[in-house]
Amino acid sequence: MTSTRWVGVILAAGAGSRMRSSFPKPLHGLCGRTLLEQAIWILRESGVERIVVVASPLLAADPQFSAAIGDGTTVAIQSEPRGTGDALLSASDSASDASHLLVANADMPLITPATVRTMLAAHIDSDAAITLLTGKGGTPDGFGRVIRGADGRVTAIVEEADADDAALAIDEFNAGYYCMDANVAWNLLEDLTPSANGELYITDAVAAAVSAGRRVEAVVASEPSELIGVNDRAELAAAEAVLRARIRRRWMLDGVTMIDPDSTYIDSEVTIGQDTTIKPNTHLLGSTSIGIDAVIGPGTVLEDSRVGDGAQVISSHVESARIGERATVGPFSHLRPGAVIGPDAHIGNYAEVKDSVIGPGARIGHFSYVGDATVGAGANIGAGTVTCNYDGDAKHRTHIGENAFIGSGSMLVAPVSIGAGASTGAGSVVTHDVPPGARVAGVPARPMPDPQKSDAAPEDRLRHRSRERQQ
Repeated sequence: MTSTRWVGVILAAGAGSRMRSSFPKPLHGLCGRTLLEQAIWILRESGVERIVVVASPLLAADPQFSAAIGDGTTVAIQSEPRGTGDALLSASDSASDASHLLVANADMPLITPATVRTMLAAHIDSDAAITLLTGKGGTPDGFGRVIRGADGRVTAIVEEADADDAALAIDEFNAGYYCMDANVAWNLLEDLTPSANGELYITDAVAAAVSAGRRVEAVVASEPSELIGVNDRAELAAAEAVLRARIRRRWMLDGVTMIDPDSTYIDSEVTIGQDTTIKPNTHLLGSTSIGIDAVIGPGTVLEDSRVGDGAQVISSHVESARIGERATVGPFSHLRPGAVIGPDAHIGNYAEVKDSVIGPGARIGHFSYVGDATVGAGANIGAGTVTCNYDGDAKHRTHIGENAFIGSGSMLVAPVSIGAGASTGAGSVVTHDVPPGARVAGVPARPMPDPQKSDAAPEDRLRHRSRERQQ
């Protein structure tokens, strides 16, 4: 097949009225991808790199459409809904360089690349004009029936709406994926007679090819679940359940432990390292990446985030954040976009971190908000600490140096810098920079005596020694 020029044509111009939606059906989501993105992924994984998407004007105008098709995909517009045959003809200029076409429907998201590769090979090996994908048994509603002659060869496809009782009793149905000799396809489609409603159907090209003496072949899908179509929300949920089960099985076979697979939700783009454990009621979404030997959950949501080897995230919500090796998060904490948690750092319970870098080994034990900040290695953030980063007009940053100690209930009013090894007393409101090694306390915070010096008050020295023992 190396000399064969395949072009994939995805038919995505249908109205999708049964979805009862304000936006086009191909943009509905399925395990982290839109239906259209899933269709493109199937073709690319099958080895078909050149892809044309046939879209309606409404779909092409949707802001999500450009993101869904990505780079390297051509768009053809079907100006009016005149059937699948007309939709394919709309791609004739965009796919003019093809020797063979792989025609796919955007609402068939469960067909596997392996099945498509089997179709491609069978089409070339048999020198067929058309090779279609079919299913057998338990015919779903709305699928056309495959008619075979006495010799067992495909002779026609009868749409369900036009089928008589004998045709409806046939247990082989058309799945809506086709391989076609491009020159034959264009000629057949241009010569088709419109149906009673004025539409042209690709399925009519099958009987036309047979009448012209051309070979039509069929590949029967080995797994019936591949042929679940999506026409409404119930079918979308059914397709999602099948795809999620496939995803979970793949990762378990690759060495990931799932305590309760049925309560684990993993999107298509997620990656997980070996010996990682996923606990119940966990959602791994978007482009999340997890290293080896991590523990995630229970009750955790990770979205578009990276988790390092050996890290733990317990009962927490993490979005667009990075968690370093062996770091621990939770329970019940929230990492918002831009949070970077360094190796061996600890984010305890009920902490929120946003657009901040938390250095290696730093600790935010509980009940704190750290936003627009840099926290140095080994620093300790006491309970109830807040970086006051917003003045009503703009955000400002806080810098906390290495091994700094921020006392419980401290308010750090940004922009402000706490030097390395500095400390703030409990309940301090810090409005000015604190030099390295200095101690401040009060409202507003003021310098405090060094408890290691002889003129420091006895109670100051006692408190300092007590803190050293606790560390």
